[in-house]
Amino acid sequence: MKGLTFIDGATVSTTDVRKSWSKIVQVVKDSHKPVFVCTNNTPEAVVLSFEEFQNMQEIVEAARREQLGQQMVCDLLDIAQLTGQPIRPMLLNKKGVFEEAEGQ
Repeated sequence: MKGLTFIDGATVSTTDVRKSWSKIVQVVKDSHKPVFVCTNNTPEAVVLSFEEFQNMQEIVEAARREQLGQQMVCDLLDIAQLTGQPIRPMLLNKKGVFEEAEGQ
């Protein structure tokens, strides 16, 4: 395996992985960039550092929460329109139960 050159990550063959796994892992950890593993020039897998994987998971989770929050707001607006009832401000109490906010 030749020296790895990174632009958006290196591409290595499955043969390179078998021969140089520890070097690939070290390069991934040091560079914080992925290595793409190919068989016959077809991408098969991606090697990421655990830190980068965790960062990606946090980004995905934050996006999922944002999407769910937006959907909840849309659903509440739909319910308010269908029922003719206004949306009342609510707060989460210490027991984890929603209560109507006072003074609203």
